[in-house]
Amino acid sequence: MSKSTVRAFIVLAVVLDCFLIIGVIHHVNRTPPPSDITVTGAKPSETAGVPDKQQTKDNFKPAKAASMSLSNDQALLFATRGKCDADQPGKLLVSTDGGSSTSAVDTGLKEILAVDVVTRSELHVVGADGSCAVKKLTSSDGGDTWTPDTSDALWYPDAKDPKTVISPNGPSQPGCTVTSLSQVGNDFARVSCSDGSIRGTGNGGDKWLKLGRLDNVRVASFTTFNAGYALAVYQGCAAREFTTRDGGRSWAAGGCITGEPAEAIAANDTGLFAVVKCDFYASYNSGLKWAQP
Repeated sequence: MSKSTVRAFIVLAVVLDCFLIIGVIHHVNRTPPPSDITVTGAKPSETAGVPDKQQTKDNFKPAKAASMSLSNDQALLFATRGKCDADQPGKLLVSTDGGSSTSAVDTGLKEILAVDVVTRSELHVVGADGSCAVKKLTSSDGGDTWTPDTSDALWYPDAKDPKTVISPNGPSQPGCTVTSLSQVGNDFARVSCSDGSIRGTGNGGDKWLKLGRLDNVRVASFTTFNAGYALAVYQGCAAREFTTRDGGRSWAAGGCITGEPAEAIAANDTGLFAVVKCDFYASYNSGLKWAQP
């Protein structure tokens, strides 16, 4: 092969390399496709006997969530939200037998934001009076009398802004319209959102992360960092129970509670308890079957 032919091949190879390099640079510098694609639908586990398929989104306007708390001695505290600046006072009910019987409790609050029952005797409530001033109350006699609560450990939703919750550290915004709030500890909390997302924080509300989603979720309650329970619209049921064991990333569908709306769900060491259409329900087999206590 002549020297001129060799030179021609070398020049051609250099030109081809230049074109390849330019193409690679153009590909790398292109605007990437969007990475915030929303994955819709609950993903129930196969062990629940529910097909692993997307859940159809149901258009609904989430109501202000009620509050419910349980203790391991079967004490139960349930409150409807109410409204401090209108003639819609919240109602507070206490039970010492897991909801089989209840009695109304008067705290003087018009709007109830959060409740916490430690034992049958020790109760805590956060709410707002007729002037919408937030007050914290505690009872040491099962709700017969109430005194100002000097502790500052209870999380609660902001009375005016549905996108804000109040932690022991102060106001915090999870990044969504909150439909229910679960306190796991002083620094840890979980919320369900009107868009179906489940969000959590582990640093007192300084930063929130999207943990998962459950379309059409009405209310949710977390008992640990990972274990949670929810009521959502699913397969023709307005109050289907769901369980998560991984912080809300995946959900297993349980039994259906007849009625609407789903108002609250909570758990203790013996079972699950829910309020649907003002009626109490209990489940002692992880939410698969429900009955009035």
